[in-house]
Amino acid sequence: MNHKAGIFSWYGFVMPFEERISLIREAGFEATSLWWESEDLPYRVKREDMPRLVREAGLFLENIHVPFNDSDALWSEDEAARVAVVNSHLAWLNDCALHRIPTMVMHLSDRPDSQASRRQGLKSLDALTRTAEDLGVTIAVENTRHNDRVRFIFENLPSPALGFCFDSSHHKLTDQGDFKLLKDFGSRLAATHLSDNDGAEDRHWLPGHGTIDWNALTSAFPKGYSGCLTMEVGPTEEERAGAPKDFLRRAHQRLTEVGRLIAL
Repeated sequence: MNHKAGIFSWYGFVMPFEERISLIREAGFEATSLWWESEDLPYRVKREDMPRLVREAGLFLENIHVPFNDSDALWSEDEAARVAVVNSHLAWLNDCALHRIPTMVMHLSDRPDSQASRRQGLKSLDALTRTAEDLGVTIAVENTRHNDRVRFIFENLPSPALGFCFDSSHHKLTDQGDFKLLKDFGSRLAATHLSDNDGAEDRHWLPGHGTIDWNALTSAFPKGYSGCLTMEVGPTEEERAGAPKDFLRRAHQRLTEVGRLIAL
């Protein structure tokens, strides 16, 4: 492929973090990304130790995905709630700088029925992008339910520290076959979450298991993107009954196929 092959560090099999990461590398992936919280039982690992473990396994640490609970408060008229969630994201940006992680993936909303003050949302993201610029970190906002907010932020904040994380499964559930968001802001693409679904739920299936038109998606994909192609996937019930290494081998094959379509 023309891009580093990546897969999210959690791919649906319960095992020690070090073993999960090692299997990723053995399957041929070159990069991974992290959910930025410590893992608890049955196998504890502190989030602060994860970057080192990833690098020791020979993988590139592409980004962290930060918690999105209360992300609606980024747009809140309740100033105390808004400042609290902004401060959480500022702390995570500093974590990126501390652990030499180039990108922080975040959501701009959580609940489907949330209300938004555009004035407050712009104020929140402006504060975050200014800090990201100072730290040399990229913020990648992900398309979720309220893609009008993604568009609004991109149209009003031209910061080079503000990028786009394109999630193919979320796109299928919200925009169907309309790739206008990806086409309009493909030049700001900083991360991908590639997976498939049935058009009803965010299944995180391997490409080809669901109903996404991968020919249409890859035709709309920005040709100038040079970052990682990263999957955010988990096994079907049938795949879960098999070995993790078999799932990862299949995942790498599917990602390679997607990469070839993009290169056409």
